[in-house]
Parts: sequence; C-alpha cells; structure tokens
Amino acid sequence: MNLIEAGVVFVSFKKETSAWAKHNFWIYIFVCLYILAGMLTLKTASDVLPIAAQIFGGIAVWQNNPRPIRFLMLIPRPLWFIYNLFVGSYAGMIAEVFIFTSVLVGIIRFDILRQVKKPT
Repeated sequence: MNLIEAGVVFVSFKKETSAWAKHNFWIYIFVCLYILAGMLTLKTASDVLPIAAQIFGGIAVWQNNPRPIRFLMLIPRPLWFIYNLFVGSYAGMIAEVFIFTSVLVGIIRFDILRQVKKPT
C-alpha cells in the first residue's frame, strides 16, 4: 500500500510538468491497485479499513486545489484510527490524532478564518 501511495504522490507531483502524468486515468489505476493489493492481503474484516483509507488519501493527493485536499484528508484519519485500535497500535492511533488535528487546524486557518476575513 505504501509503495502504491508513493506512486500516487510521484505521479501527482509530475502532473504540473509532464504531459503523461496529467491524465486522470492514473488515479483510477491507483485505486484499482489499492483494491488489488488489499484483496491479496485481506485476512479480517478490519483489513478493509486501510484499503478505504488509502483510496481516499490517494484521491486527496490527486486534487489540484489545496482546499479539497484538506477536506478529503479528514476521511482516512478515522479509518486508520479504528484500524490501529483493532490491531493494538497505540502509536498509530496517536499519530492519527495528530494528523487529524493538523488537518483540522489547516481547514480552520485557511478555509474558515480566511473566509471570515474577506471583505464583502
């Protein structure tokens, strides 16, 4: 999953400079790869949570505008938190709380407070 995520980040980074990376079919390929990798490693019902989290995270990274990236990055956090709870990864749960808080701070700072300060 992390290798696939690295591919998503690499291709999305290249979207601005390379013609081959601009096509939206890439995100569909990566979503299919997440599902395939997840199905190959699926052992319990809770193993679906990282698959869904990675799909939402990949879609978030694929966006061009920072606002949808921030809002979409909220979705994987609870999925990863619950998965970490199931597998007993306290460090993972703590990390997700920090990431979720960081994303919320970004949303408040850039999406909410900037809207309030704009003159009408």
